Amino acid sequence: MSSPNERRGPTVSPPASPARPASPARPTPAAPRGLLPRRAPAPEPVPNDPALYERLADRWGDPRGDFAMLHWLAVARAELVPPARRSGAVLVDLGCGGGLLAPHLRHHGYRHVGVDLSPRSLAVAREHGVRVVRADVTAVPLPDGVADVVVAGEILEHVPDLPRAVAEACRLLRPDGLLVVDTLADTVLARWVAVHLGERIPRVAPRGVHDPALFVNRERLGRECARHGVRLRIRGLRPVVRDLPAWLTGRRDTVRMRPVRDTSILYQGIGRRTAPAARAPAPRGER
Repeated sequence: MSSPNERRGPTVSPPASPARPASPARPTPAAPRGLLPRRAPAPEPVPNDPALYERLADRWGDPRGDFAMLHWLAVARAELVPPARRSGAVLVDLGCGGGLLAPHLRHHGYRHVGVDLSPRSLAVAREHGVRVVRADVTAVPLPDGVADVVVAGEILEHVPDLPRAVAEACRLLRPDGLLVVDTLADTVLARWVAVHLGERIPRVAPRGVHDPALFVNRERLGRECARHGVRLRIRGLRPVVRDLPAWLTGRRDTVRMRPVRDTSILYQGIGRRTAPAARAPAPRGER
């Protein structure tokens, strides 16, 4: 007996309908203005990022580059350092960076030792004749009383542990040794000038170089120095205003810094060690 399919004969598929030619793709209409996706904003820089000095180390020597203001401050700092009193005198430069202080003290008679954490910056400092030590300024691998002068220029406002940094600076001083510092005051005005203004003017300061939470209270700095036998005298410092337009327009390579009474933004401190330096407190677990 045959199946129904056998009685009907072989099944034949119907012919396929001819394919229609594809329609040309219509161009996507442009989005109206104001509806385009916005670019993501650039990430905010990390405040007080130590890696910044490694990234910008090749710019230390440019007086109109990212570290321009540090060039101005190096001149003002050098003016507080007298010529060496003895043969073989040592100057320890804490947070030396690219050695900007060295050219201004070349004929003062010191053996210039620079301490910093950035290897690339220390390589630049070495080119200026600085004997370099890679270390944190709160733990300097140099003996007590090694220095006739200790300079801490624009470094204290980058150190989370101010008491330990001050203790180390004073420990390194010989009796009657000289301490020279400059730093930013812990005030609303200093935060506005140094961060909100200074980091937005090209070539004045790199973005993210400061953490305003670390700016240095003047009274506290004085107390910490006194604890270690150094009576610090402070004075304010500011740029000579009439130099700024000429510098911004390229007619000057530097801006002079002038001492002032107002210490609410940038200030310098100077003092001699008149008593033995107190020991810094040992880190937890080492007492």
